[in-house]
Amino acid sequence: MEDVFVVQRCNKIIIHGRRAGDSQQPPAQAQSWFRIRDTRTGGFIGDGYDKEHDAQNECSRLNAVSAPSVPRQPCA
Repeated sequence: MEDVFVVQRCNKIIIHGRRAGDSQQPPAQAQSWFRIRDTRTGGFIGDGYDKEHDAQNECSRLNAVSAPSVPRQPCA
């Protein structure tokens, strides 16, 4: 069965400010953050994660909880 929740990588650009009189501006710093996407609705779950590992753990937990349970066999 295909996972309902998947981790999506997003770009985060950090712009450094500069003080009056500074002639050089440091370059923008590219980083990433991660969010969990619901493939059924296209929506997103939670506020996002700085570490992919944390997002993947939560994604795995959500997929386990949302998986259909196997019906129990009646006892003979």
